[in-house]
Order: sequence, then C-alpha cells, then structure tokens
Amino acid sequence: MGSLEGIISLGPWGGSGGDPWSFKASLGITEIIIHEQVNIKSISFKGASGHISGTFGGRNPNARGEEKKIEIRWPSEYLKSISGTYGDYNGLLVIRSLSFTTNLTTYGPFGTTTGGQQFSIPIPESVLVGFHGRSGYYLDALGILVQPVPSHGSISFGPWGGPGGDPFSFRVGSWIKEIIVHERNNIKSIAFKDANGHEYGKFGGNNPNDTGDKKTIEIDGPLEHLTSITGTYGNYAGMTVITSLSFVTNLTTHGPFGTATGTSFSMPMEGSLVNGFHGRGGHYLDAIGIHVRPRDTEGTISIGPWGGQGGDPWIYTTNRHINQIIIHVGSNIKSISFRDTTDLASATFGGKNPNDLGEREIVPINWPSEHLISISGTYGPFAGLLTITSLSFITNRATYGPFGTTSGTSFSIPMNNSTVVGFHGRAGHYLDAIGIFVKPETKISQGS
Repeated sequence: MGSLEGIISLGPWGGSGGDPWSFKASLGITEIIIHEQVNIKSISFKGASGHISGTFGGRNPNARGEEKKIEIRWPSEYLKSISGTYGDYNGLLVIRSLSFTTNLTTYGPFGTTTGGQQFSIPIPESVLVGFHGRSGYYLDALGILVQPVPSHGSISFGPWGGPGGDPFSFRVGSWIKEIIVHERNNIKSIAFKDANGHEYGKFGGNNPNDTGDKKTIEIDGPLEHLTSITGTYGNYAGMTVITSLSFVTNLTTHGPFGTATGTSFSMPMEGSLVNGFHGRGGHYLDAIGIHVRPRDTEGTISIGPWGGQGGDPWIYTTNRHINQIIIHVGSNIKSISFRDTTDLASATFGGKNPNDLGEREIVPINWPSEHLISISGTYGPFAGLLTITSLSFITNRATYGPFGTTSGTSFSIPMNNSTVVGFHGRAGHYLDAIGIFVKPETKISQGS
C-alpha cells in the first residue's frame, strides 16, 4: 500500500502476467465497461471530466466476452471500493469476478465467483479515483487508487420506502431553504433548493401521465431550520413508494403532503439540522432518508424517547464511551444501567418493583474497535403500565438482543455514521421509556 498526494494505492490482486497499467480520473469515475464470461476479459473507465481510459485486457480475439456497463451518477453517487476473486483460467492467474461498491449500492458480481481466491477492500470513508493492474489476453490483476472522503460531520437516517428507482444523495453547505413536492395520492417527486440558490433534483416524477400537484415549502432560515421528516410508504400502481411526507422544523410541521396510507415512519429529534436527503426515485419517489448534523457544532442530537409516560424522567451521558450495558429482563425490560470506558457506572433506571426484578443480562461493547450506533425495540402494556417490552443494541459490528418479549409497538432507528453518547427516558417500577443521544461518528487518525 502506498500514498501519493493524498491518494492511497491498494493492491493489485491477481496474477503477474500481462503488462502493467494505471488510470486515474481527475474527478470521480462515472462509467465502467467490462467484458466477462467465466472470467473478466477486459475493463475500461470514464471519468467525470469525460476522459476515457484505454481498454485493459481483451487481447484474445477468440474470447471477447459479453459487455456489461456500469453508470455511476457522479457526484451524488461515487465509487468507494471493489471486491472479487482471482484464480486459474486457461493456465493463467487472472481476475475471475468483480463487484463495484458505491455510497449507494453494489454492482455485480460480474464473472464467476467460484473456484478462486477472494479479495475485498472495505473502506468506509473513501472515494475510488482510479485503478491499476496488469492485463494481456485477459484482466490479470486489479488494484485501486482511493482518497479519503471529506468529513461531512453528519448522520444518515433511513431510507424508508421501496427498492425501485435510481439512487440519489446530497448534502448542502448552508441550509435547505425550499422544498418542492409534486403530490396527490402519493409523492410523485421532490426537489430542493439551498440558501445559496443551488438546486437538487427533482427526484422521481418520471411518469409524464401522473405528475401530481405542485406544493412549495419555504423555510425561513436562519430562524427556521429543518429538523426531521415523517411520512408513510406503501403500494401505489404496483410499486412500494412514499405515499405521504411531512417536514418538521424547529417552529412547525409542513404537511402532510400526499395520502397517509401504508407503513408510517418518523424520527422524533431535538438539536438536529437536516443538511441533506437521500433515497430512490423513478416514476415516483420510491424511498427517502435524511442526512442530519447537530445544530450546535459540539452538540448532540436527541432521538426519542419511545414508550410510556409513567415513572420519572432520567438522563445518562458520558464524556467517554459506553462499553457495557446492564439490563434486567423478563416479559419486559425491568431496568437498565451503563458503564463507560473509565469503569464508571451509572445509576440504575427502573427496577423499583422488589417483587419483579428480572434476570441480569450484560451487553459488552469492545471499544475502540466497536461502538454503539443505535437501538431498536418494542413497547406495550405490562402490569397495567405502558413500558419497554424489548430492546436490541446495535453496534458497528453486531446486534445484541432482542432482550425481553417482542410484543407491542416496534421502534427502530436506522442510522449510519453515528455514535451513541447517552440515553434518556422515563423509569419507575420498570423501564417506561427510552431514547438516545447521538453524535456523528469520528474517525481515529492513524499515523502513516
């Protein structure tokens, strides 16, 4: 692995045959063309500036393979990494299969994934800006050139909705000032404008016979700012799409737009600023999620709580990191407590019924390689009270649970790039309600 002007070279993987080659895009990579059949015959690229690479491999005129084209929608979509296999083909050690991973999806695999040695390059915060390797009759070896993604300092929630349409994602540097929705029975399309006048979208609206009615939401920043969204998704014209949307600011809620049918979703948050959206759009708005950062530079975002109104309010935060969660469980969650990396223990929240203390369970979190990113669970009636009936704890490595009984109303917080730095809720005889405090995930710098 090497580095040149902030670019890191990884690999190559494969054989030593063929001639060496290298291609670096001046911006991002927007197109990949491969020829494949049993193995990868050849590969070529196009950059965002329009520069087209040569064709690497494909020198066997009797085995050209089948052409496959991958189009990457730069700059909202960018290539992050690759994975694949290499092994013997006609007496040569060559690339047998390839997959290409972007910030939105994975394309592939192409070729044959069996009978070879696997390689993968999981790099969460990177942009792939080039390739290098060896080629002759076929693609003998392949490596990548990557550079770090600039830190966005935001957390991604969602998306909610269906799998159709094309992916989109954007973040703004200022704030979202205008939202344009076309809606009727569902959300046909959505577009945005930031405080600098930059436009994003529209996303969806590709059915010219069903474009809906235009509605414009003006957000009067900086006094008003977008904090979250709520909505529903369900079936429309045989597809799972967003059927309704509301936009929540620090002052009011705009909406709902569309028709509130299907499955509902919401993210009750405080201290948050929506600085972008992501999702999928085609004939309609198929799916939507949000990018959120803390309103204050050093602040946290409060999410929830979910559960009942009984018990007393409680809050737990730490300046360190949570590395142990202790819960007492039975048919519901009796109590919860925490321990941080300095071995400092919190109070116990709940557990005030001496005749129903439950069984002790410990969730260990192996900081610094592992950290808590979210929770999920259920709440419902127990002993005449509305309490938390089950909990799961989600880290960057695993999900612990569910603990308790998964009955009642479910809640979940689909997030990326997040670190849980505390909890809050209500507690008495049992754990009545629970929510979390989160910050954007911060990377630990490594020396070279």
